[in-house]
Amino acid sequence: MKIFTALRLSLGLSLALIISHVSLGQAPVGPVELRCGMLPLDPTERAQQASLVVEAEVLDARGFWDSGHQRIYTAHRVRVYKSFKGEAPAELTVLTEGGTVDFDREQSTNTLRLTPGDQGILFLYAAPFAGTEAVGTAWTAYASEQGFIRYDLTTGTAAEPFRQYPLIGPDFYAGQSAVTGQALREVQPNANLGAALARRSEVMANRGTASPAISSLSPRSLTAGTGAVLTISGSGFGNTRGTGYVEFKNADDGGDTYIRPLDTDYVSWTDTQIRVVAPSYGTTGSPAGTGVVRVTTSDATQTTSATAITIVYALTNVQADQDKLLYRPGHINQNEAGGYTFRFDASFAANTAANSAWQRALATWRCQTGVNWQVGATRTKTGIANDDENSVGFDNGAELPAKVLGRTTSYYTGCRSANGAVVFWVDEIDTQFDDARSWQFGPARATLAQYDFESVAVHELGHAQQLAHLILPSAVMHYAISNGANSRTINATSDVAGGRLVLRTRSFVAPVCNPVPMLPAPLTTVAARTLGATGVQVTWTTRDECFLNTSQAFEVQRAADTTAWQTLATLPAGATSNAYSYVDAQPLTGVSYYRLRLRRPDGSLDNAPPVGVTDDILAATDLQLFPNPVVDGTLRLLYTGTASGSLSLFFYDVLGRYYAGYGVKYGVGLNQLALQIENLRAGLYLVRWRDASGRSGTSRVLKLNQ
Repeated sequence: MKIFTALRLSLGLSLALIISHVSLGQAPVGPVELRCGMLPLDPTERAQQASLVVEAEVLDARGFWDSGHQRIYTAHRVRVYKSFKGEAPAELTVLTEGGTVDFDREQSTNTLRLTPGDQGILFLYAAPFAGTEAVGTAWTAYASEQGFIRYDLTTGTAAEPFRQYPLIGPDFYAGQSAVTGQALREVQPNANLGAALARRSEVMANRGTASPAISSLSPRSLTAGTGAVLTISGSGFGNTRGTGYVEFKNADDGGDTYIRPLDTDYVSWTDTQIRVVAPSYGTTGSPAGTGVVRVTTSDATQTTSATAITIVYALTNVQADQDKLLYRPGHINQNEAGGYTFRFDASFAANTAANSAWQRALATWRCQTGVNWQVGATRTKTGIANDDENSVGFDNGAELPAKVLGRTTSYYTGCRSANGAVVFWVDEIDTQFDDARSWQFGPARATLAQYDFESVAVHELGHAQQLAHLILPSAVMHYAISNGANSRTINATSDVAGGRLVLRTRSFVAPVCNPVPMLPAPLTTVAARTLGATGVQVTWTTRDECFLNTSQAFEVQRAADTTAWQTLATLPAGATSNAYSYVDAQPLTGVSYYRLRLRRPDGSLDNAPPVGVTDDILAATDLQLFPNPVVDGTLRLLYTGTASGSLSLFFYDVLGRYYAGYGVKYGVGLNQLALQIENLRAGLYLVRWRDASGRSGTSRVLKLNQ
């Protein structure tokens, strides 16, 4: 049985001497690994900065909005077992940045995530987060992710970023007391840890008896977060899973530790075969990475594969608060110009070398995956918040956790349709960098005394593209980069392929809850309109054209029902002012749909969302509601938008009493939308509507009981 490599306190203190050279304002000497924008933290500094150092267990967690409704935090109730510094009560509240409230989620890289049942040592100080006063006295981990030594109760070991501890015992505790300079004080017994250590001793005593064995892994190369299933063949696994589990190498720390899939990831378990989904969101939120696989059976016997698997790419998954299941988020047309507009903070905009490097990083992804990003006007605000602005900037003081050089925050919104389907999409993206580091902004290459800013920016934008970490040095999404290293080129079979899959299966298609989907770059608009007797005109515009087969860039298609598409024309790129037009002189009668396809240099095609038209120009100016009456709780809307926007609908009963209001996003052209009104009681309703341009009207709809 392989146990974590020992890195005892003495080695941790030796490491502190090395990393002291990369403290604030100093250049590194020798290679120092930067793990997704995070440098190793001196344990002495951590102990000094913490007001409380405790061994604790997370009892429960609750996500909440701050008072300004701009950031989500998670409040954890923790039970304290031991104290190494300060006077800790039996229970206290620990805040972490990010979390979930209903169908809204905030998630940042390099940021601590805790779940109920987690145990370990927390290095705490008073939570400084504005707008969280309502939770009362609260603490947070110093350096966020590096402020927690996580216990593995099954193996009796512990780990943190950059360090592992082979046994939770007297030597481990003595090491923590040596760093804090205070004697350990027991607050209350830790029964779960005691039982775990007893089980470990029993397993160690029985080593050499019959144990499971892994004979093969299939496939040897697969992806994480996509539903790909790994088959583990062998013997002695047990006829049922019971308390057994599979472990993958942890891509967030380069495989120093293992991660476990969620219970829902197990497909089947027999004595000779286990089938399990390769996760990008394990029990601690980390993704599976390249390396060997480990199986632990119900009787706590363990085996490790002789061969390794390769995780080619990992797609970000979001866990829903309601059912705890995982969902793959996509992108939307947030800026109504195809996708997302990033805006620089003033100090970042003033640093020409920095923002030029970041824009090169943006072009790297945009011109190889088709993600629709652009840069807009400089912001007047600073810092990160869920404020409808995709920000890029340097930190202002201590906004970033200690030893974090950069991180990306994704804000998600989701919904559940009437048939139970859950969809999440990226509502906003913020990126922040440490302004006090020794950066090489390029285009020159970084030296050993510098970290390459463009490499870090490309990596962080990979997270914005919704890719997770890998243990794959040839990929930009590899978990780490060292000072003096340059990794500005994305890998075609890994980074590009993963990014393309996210876009083509989640971003360029309309989700069930009506946010307008992202347009494939370089598109900015696509529209269709009837010209009466002349036909139907399809128009589109682009910007910064790249990633196109120049001679056959655009394919115009038509269909009566969005399924049987007919190609009408193929046009080249390079139009004057990036504006294009095609007229269908023989359109179909009634409602019909037009679709634009972009041909990429490799011959593959990306579909823009279809737009609808009707040959009845007058009917197209009104909102049409159907079926009427509504029986199943789903009201469908047919609406033609002259520009993208949001349609507001207000429901009144026959006496004029207001009952409910809804907002539904629409795009240019004819939109078929859906609205869930199952919460409205049966009856006749007057529906007053207004679109983003001020056009309004009134309709009637009858809702019946299901």
